[in-house]
Parts: sequence; C-alpha cells; structure tokens
Amino acid sequence: MDLQQQDMPLVYAPNLHLFAFHLWRGLTGKPDSRATNPHLLWQKGDEILASLGFTERLDIYGYPESSPEPGGMEVNLNKQPLKLIGKLPEKVANQELGITGRVLAHRLHDSYSLTLNFRRPETENDVITAAVPVSFWRLLNTDNSVFLPDFVQSSLGQTLLLTAFLPPEEQDKYNKNSDNNSNKYRWVESLKPLAQKCLKQLIPASRKQPPLERVGELFGSPIFEFGGQVIDADFSPESLDTCHVLIWLFREDSASEKFVAAYRQFINLFYYRNKVLSAYRESRSLYRQLYDNYIQLEEKVKALKDLLKLQQQSPGQRVSDGDLNQLRHILEDLSSSDLEYARLLRNYKHSRNTIAINGKNYQVALGAIQYQLEKEKNYVVPESDLDFFREFSDRTCPYFQTRIADELNYFVEGSSLADKAVASIRGIVEIEQTQRDRQLQDQEKSLENTIQALGLALGTGAIVASSSGLITASWNKERSDYPHPFIIALLASFSVAICVYWLVKFWQWLSQPKSK
Repeated sequence: MDLQQQDMPLVYAPNLHLFAFHLWRGLTGKPDSRATNPHLLWQKGDEILASLGFTERLDIYGYPESSPEPGGMEVNLNKQPLKLIGKLPEKVANQELGITGRVLAHRLHDSYSLTLNFRRPETENDVITAAVPVSFWRLLNTDNSVFLPDFVQSSLGQTLLLTAFLPPEEQDKYNKNSDNNSNKYRWVESLKPLAQKCLKQLIPASRKQPPLERVGELFGSPIFEFGGQVIDADFSPESLDTCHVLIWLFREDSASEKFVAAYRQFINLFYYRNKVLSAYRESRSLYRQLYDNYIQLEEKVKALKDLLKLQQQSPGQRVSDGDLNQLRHILEDLSSSDLEYARLLRNYKHSRNTIAINGKNYQVALGAIQYQLEKEKNYVVPESDLDFFREFSDRTCPYFQTRIADELNYFVEGSSLADKAVASIRGIVEIEQTQRDRQLQDQEKSLENTIQALGLALGTGAIVASSSGLITASWNKERSDYPHPFIIALLASFSVAICVYWLVKFWQWLSQPKSK
C-alpha cells in the first residue's frame, strides 16, 4: 500500500532502536534455576527479522541449538556480528527504500538483552541519501506492530528509541536562537508536534499511544519521552504497562556520534531502568494481594474477638467442645493465612531492594557513559548533558522506594495482628486443655480410690469367707485359754493383710524418684 506522503514531515537518516530485556534465571535463588521460556526474546527476534523480509536468523550461544554460554556477569552472546541489508517491506512514494540493521544479544546478570537497530543509511554507494517522510517508522513497524510490547512480550519490559536528523530549516532556527536560553527552550517546545507525528507513525492507534512525559536535551539535541510510567490507578496487570518511547532529534552530528560511541553503555542504562520499573510494577501487584490478605486477616481476627466476647459473657462456664473445635479451626486458618501473608511481605520487600540496587546501578551506568565518552573517546561531556536521564535516578527511584516503605509500615501491622491472634488462641486452647487434663486426673484419682475401696471390701469379704468354716468348729470356752478359732483366723488374716499393705506402701515409696 502506497501512502500519501505530501503532508508528512521529512527527516534524515531515521533509526529505530529496540532495547528489550527478559529474565532467564528463575527467582528461586538457586544458581541453576531457569525462568519460564527464557528464550522467548530470541524467538521474537527471529519473528521480527522474518516480518521485515530478512532471511538471516539469530545464531548465538545457546540458541537456536543448545550450547554452553560463556561465563561472566555481562556477556556478549553473538558468535559473530549480525549485520543486515534489506529494504522496507513497502514502498515510500513509489520508491523502494534500502535499510540496514544489526542485532546484539547479551546476557546481563539474571537477564537476556536483545537490541535491534534498523535505519535508513546516511549514504548509499557513497552518495548522501535523501530525507524521508516520518511514515518510515510506520512501514518499518509493519501492520503487526512487531516492535511494540504486545508483540515482543519481554518479561522486564522494553525501550524504543527513534532517532533522526532534523531538516536543515529546523537546524537554522536553532542557530538563530541558540544565544538565548528562553529562545532555545521555545525552539525545543516547537518541535513537540513533529515528535507527536513521529510517535503516531510508530503507534497509529491513538488509545495505545503513550502520553508525552518529558521534554529535554541530550548531548545538545532535543529529546522527547513518551510513556514508560507505572500507572497506580488500576491494579490489574494490563493497566500497568505503558510503552516507553524516546524520540531524539539530532541537530548536529556530534550527538549521534556520542550515542554510537557509548552504545554498549546505553544498553546497560536502559536495562537497569527497566529492572527498576519491572520491580515497581511487581510491587503494585503485590500491594493488591497484600491488601486483600490484610482485609481477610482482619475479618478472621474479628470473628475470633466475637467468639471470645461470647465466652466472657459467661465467665464461670467452661469452653464447649464446639467452641474449642471452632478455635482450633480459626487457629489453623490463621496460621495458613499468616504464612501466605509472610510470603507476600517478603516478596514485597524484595521488590524494594531490587529497586534500590538497580537504581544505584543506573547511576553507575550514567557514570560509565560519561567515562566512555571522555576517557575513551576524548569527547567533552558536561555533566548537565545527561541530566535528562539523571532525573530517573534522582527522583523516580527514591519516590518508588519511599512509597513502598510507607506501605510496608502499614502491612507489617498485619503480620503482628495475626501473630497476636494465633498466640491468643493457643493460650486459650492450652488453658482449656490443662483444665481438662486436671479434671481427668481428678476423675482417675476418684476411680482409683473407688477401686481401692472395692478391693478392700472384696478382700475383707474373701477373708471372712475363707474363715467362715471355723464358725461351726467345736470349742470349749471353759477348757481353752484361746479365743474361738474363727476369731483367731480372722485376726490373723487382717494382721497379714495390714503387714502386706504397709510392705507394699514402703516398696512404692522406695521406688519413687527422689527429688534432688
């Protein structure tokens, strides 16, 4: 489909840079753990190449064939540079436009990094190319929007950077206003419509276009930031992602040269930025889960208080078996909920730590860009040249950390609430169990005494029964000095029984453990 280009602004040597990042290591803490589908980023890279008509495919360590990756924290996974030469999928003003590109694959700590760059060359056959309409980016992105997050699906997010040289008339305007800061600012502001048109060509659907967040300068050339923010209004995962697009319009060659000279360091910068945003995005999901769990804990503790209040209304009444079973059920439920709450709280704190660590790494990456340009490439780079990116580490990261810290103060109370409730239930159950054990001991003692009484009665009866035969025995009271034989037998039996009883008691006393 040929597009009508008459009303399209022209730019020179437009570029598209995709910086996408995806976890390859799992979050279990084990060094050999793997994330779900760690090679998704490489597969998407191949799909993008195919959609643009390139026959080349990624050939890196570990993909497409399984092979060991080089060791190290930051590793270039390209076996050899992958440079591309082709044409736009569709014509521009009935002309085919040649494009070139390159693909970079890295492993950065626990993540994979895919960098794709496609551009309209500055020269072809040693001849300077002509300016092209901004619709170049629409044709490059194709109808499938292969460079947008919905297609790439990288777990840590992405950054899209569009660069192009301004047309000569805009550069002339800058030269006329460069002696006055206010005029320079107005000139940069006047380029907003051009940046908006560039964005519209990249993302035609207005509902998907991210809002303009900031306007500034980078290496002396205007840059516009769209999206890349985490929305807190709705906690559903779909609402948290806004495409991050930077549009950088070069007014002179030096800005482009500095960017190319520190390209590797810019990959790190965008990586740490996306790590911070990914962690904060995860914290928003955890916030909703923690909040829901906190409400559930409060409801369970309230049910416990209501049950205890009923018990207090009858202070002399024992806890019934039904209430005791209900308390045990609440205890099991609270213990399970408390474990899940503790897990969510731990992950929430992990998000805060991840933001803090990668926020500092982001600052280090900024310093590495300046060092690379000044020490390695001998460029003069005033510190203010990087202020546009420095705002993220100076303001955004501290805001994320402060917000999570404030929320943690609230959620920590939930864990304390559950602990106190569990301790209360256990105390009640233990007291009731102690009372029941004591009652059982009293019952057993009473039963023991009853058995002893019965045993004594039965023993006495047996003695009498065994001596009853002597009742009718012949006995002459006048001729005998001894009592009747029955009385003698009865007294002797009782004497033996008493002696045996005391011997047994003495033996039991000896058998008891002596207190030290």
